[in-house]
Amino acid sequence: MNMNMKTCIRLLCAVCCAAILLTMTACSGGNKNTSSATAEATPAPEITPAPEATAAPEEEPTPAPEGNTSSETGENRHTSTLPVPETGSEEFRAAFENNPIDTQYADDMETAGSVAGMITACNTASDSWKEQIDSVYTQILEYGDDKTVETVKEEQSHWVNEQSTALQDIRDSVSEDDPLRAITVAESIMVYYRTRAIDLCAVLYDINGTLAFG
Repeated sequence: MNMNMKTCIRLLCAVCCAAILLTMTACSGGNKNTSSATAEATPAPEITPAPEATAAPEEEPTPAPEGNTSSETGENRHTSTLPVPETGSEEFRAAFENNPIDTQYADDMETAGSVAGMITACNTASDSWKEQIDSVYTQILEYGDDKTVETVKEEQSHWVNEQSTALQDIRDSVSEDDPLRAITVAESIMVYYRTRAIDLCAVLYDINGTLAFG
């Protein structure tokens, strides 16, 4: 083999080796760049912060009930206002204003410490008015003229005959759901007897100008 041939072979081998080295270097560099690019392209996972604690909503205070439904004795309050006389002269009504039965009734209701005490005060006054009716009626029959006596007898007879019905009507007129029903009924019955006593007292006052109790 001549010198020129050997030289060509050597140059060809050198070129091949250089080509192989360049190919290996390119592959190595390409893999490195690819890995780097991938690393740069893929963002690091974001850390989601833990949710902040939420305060429980504050409850609004329950409003206190309006109004006062209890009395000094722990029961629903009961007030008493007795009707003024509608019969008789002005002098009679003025004389009747401070009668002892009403005065005692007002004192008993004022000092009553319970519903039972109030009912007792009403019943006591009712008994007093019943006695007053009997007493005044007897005096009218004794001192009145014939016409007056006859009229009063008829009125009293009618009142006695209607008494049971009138008392039942009073009881039926008050609702069973009324917390003060017992007091209301007892007082209404007392006023019923008081009204009849007033009518009779007015007649007797016209006869002799007297207003006696007891």
